[in-house]
Amino acid sequence: MCIGDYMRECPPNVLTSEEVSTIISSESDDDSTATLYDFTYTYRELRYRGYIDLQGMVLRNLTRHVYVRQDVAVEELKSSEYPGDIGNILLTNICWSADSSCAMMVDLSLGGWAGDRFDVVPLSSVKVDEEEWEDVTEDQVKLTRFALSC
Repeated sequence: MCIGDYMRECPPNVLTSEEVSTIISSESDDDSTATLYDFTYTYRELRYRGYIDLQGMVLRNLTRHVYVRQDVAVEELKSSEYPGDIGNILLTNICWSADSSCAMMVDLSLGGWAGDRFDVVPLSSVKVDEEEWEDVTEDQVKLTRFALSC
């Protein structure tokens, strides 16, 4: 999730009641109110994992059972002023803030995928998966192209 400065609450089903209790009862390093950042930083430090080749991969939204193809996203977005890929598509959908003011013409403050679970896998694994998956690449490319153009 890409959290805005004025986030007052999480999207539904992001935190368990135990995690909310931990955040509320936590103390911050600077003697101010504990924040979600303090909790996440304590829970798991970020690690650099190096470059990953995304050719032939798809971004799957595990919560909604939809996916976006990297190859199509790159091809469709390369002609725009700001080329992109599934990373841009992900960011277009996972922003979350109580304050909708931003320096963009499109409001991304309550992203439709904020709080959802994701993975990136080869396209072939989606096609052999027994679960139903919907390809939403074209719609997501349109949304991302519009967001990048504003």
